[in-house]
Amino acid sequence: MFLDFAKPKENKITPEIWERYEKTRDVGLRNEILESYLYIVSCNVRKMQPLANSVADLEDLASQSIIELISCIDRYDYRKGIQFDTFASIRVRGAIVDYVRKQDWVPREARRRVRELNEATQALEQKHGRQPSDRELAEYLKLDPAEIAKIRQEESNFQILALEEMLLDADITRLEAIKDATEVTPEQSLLEDELKNQLETLIDTLSEQEKTVLSLYYKEELKLKEIAFVMGVTVSRVSQIHSKAIARLKSAMKQYMEN
Repeated sequence: MFLDFAKPKENKITPEIWERYEKTRDVGLRNEILESYLYIVSCNVRKMQPLANSVADLEDLASQSIIELISCIDRYDYRKGIQFDTFASIRVRGAIVDYVRKQDWVPREARRRVRELNEATQALEQKHGRQPSDRELAEYLKLDPAEIAKIRQEESNFQILALEEMLLDADITRLEAIKDATEVTPEQSLLEDELKNQLETLIDTLSEQEKTVLSLYYKEELKLKEIAFVMGVTVSRVSQIHSKAIARLKSAMKQYMEN
């Protein structure tokens, strides 16, 4: 299964192997390199897993990612001093985001429904001075209560894609800044980890509930229904917590990068 590849503790792809591949373009050697870096595919496909509607969608994402990873192997210049996994991770993430955009996995209609739900939530909060229930929102919007949970999932998908797009843009900008250098300076090496560290710091500022949902959803890979059972709340509530957490991270990351 394409999601089963873990990052090796020690990568055996040395500069000598890259040099040999550059000279020979040997397919067997390329496949050896590919196998060593398949964890990049696993990691990036997992991030977009919530957006997929079926196993076939995930397989399509994996296929696109592997094609891009092979392209990265062919284009990589080991002399630049940039780590291959840094270079390839950005390109593979870009291929996935581009594919999701083209497939319209977060369609315009879903965005409209999310906007209407948020407007309804705000209106009922102002009216009652508290968070409205899903039943109240359903009555206000003249929808079946089950539709509210579906819209919240659509909102989570929208926020995930938006956050990935923003992080991708930041990574591309950073890569462009260092790709023409003859060697990576200590400052540039620190820059490669800065965005990841900042995101981890921002996650620490979330509420315990939000951190729990994100951990169970992304690290433990539980479904919303399973998280709801573990936390003793409704599925709709889990979706709401997840969506708000992603929205907060997106807003904070945007502010960080603009400063």
